[in-house]
Amino acid sequence: MTTCDAVERDIGKLAALAAADLPEAIRGHVGGCPTCHRRLAAARVAFRLVAESVEDVRPPEGFADRVRTALAARSRTPRAEAEIWRTAWGLVPAFAAAVVALFIVYQTTEGPAADGFPGMEGLSTGEQLVLGSAGPEMDAILTAVLEGGGR
Repeated sequence: MTTCDAVERDIGKLAALAAADLPEAIRGHVGGCPTCHRRLAAARVAFRLVAESVEDVRPPEGFADRVRTALAARSRTPRAEAEIWRTAWGLVPAFAAAVVALFIVYQTTEGPAADGFPGMEGLSTGEQLVLGSAGPEMDAILTAVLEGGGR
């Protein structure tokens, strides 16, 4: 047995069919269900109104040939590739400026040395001796002892 949901689902197809062309199950359900009968009748009226209001529109003579010729001519020109490269080349100056800016920032910032520790430039001789950056020169040791004072 056909349900109301099935009729509602296929109402567009059913509205285009003549009453004699409806499937037997649909015809039986619509005959016994007033809701589906009204829906199908309204859909048929709407379908007929739309079908009668549309004129038989035909393209002008040679229209398809002109479209094919225009498409073929357009596909032969490499404009699409040129547009892609033009956009890419437009980004090169911006990329170069960004690289230069990053290089300048990297060169001017004080950060950890290559070994991950802060630079030794600001340390005293004693601190450099303790950290092992100064060699065992006697002058450096004497200077470190004298800097320590009477501690």
